[in-house]
Amino acid sequence: MKKYLATVAAMALFLTSTSVAMADEGTSSSSAVNGAYVGVLGGANWDDVISSPYVDNKTGYVIGAVVGTHVRAVPGLRLEAELSDRLNEVDLCGGYLTADHETVALMGNVVYDLPVKVGPFQPYALAGLGWAQSTATFEDVSIARAEASGVAWQLGAGVNTEIAEGITAGVGYRYFQGPEIEVFGNELSDGSNHAVLATVNFAL
Repeated sequence: MKKYLATVAAMALFLTSTSVAMADEGTSSSSAVNGAYVGVLGGANWDDVISSPYVDNKTGYVIGAVVGTHVRAVPGLRLEAELSDRLNEVDLCGGYLTADHETVALMGNVVYDLPVKVGPFQPYALAGLGWAQSTATFEDVSIARAEASGVAWQLGAGVNTEIAEGITAGVGYRYFQGPEIEVFGNELSDGSNHAVLATVNFAL
């Protein structure tokens, strides 16, 4: 629990400090279309683990926060900084061993709002690059812990719609590729994740 509280606190600190920096630079806070924004995301996450009858990967979750801005010189283009936390539980040998596989990532995203609309929905495409740290911790074996860190990337797509002045909400899909992680010299995960998530963005 302390680990998750620390992650949430880090997200809040990151959003606050970056938002203040943007405001100090004179970024417009009155435009939901052209200005800066902050947002939160969350949803279900599926981690690709080794294919084995002795390994059962549970559906996990992803939570995160973003701070971004529209690039006024290029209509539809947005730049984001994203902090996210993914957690999946993995059962081995019929549940005799249970591991928590967690990945924390700091990403820079390029988002493009497509120049079409489907009713009130605005489709978008996303690509991101950053750094991630993955850990596998066995709940029943306190000394068993593996971790890896390295370059991470992601691709995504989804739709957004304005639900109130300056507030947009949406749903989307993310493919996330983080560092591979090994346990006892064997690959537990190749680092790939699939997520279906919801997002809410607030104009500054």
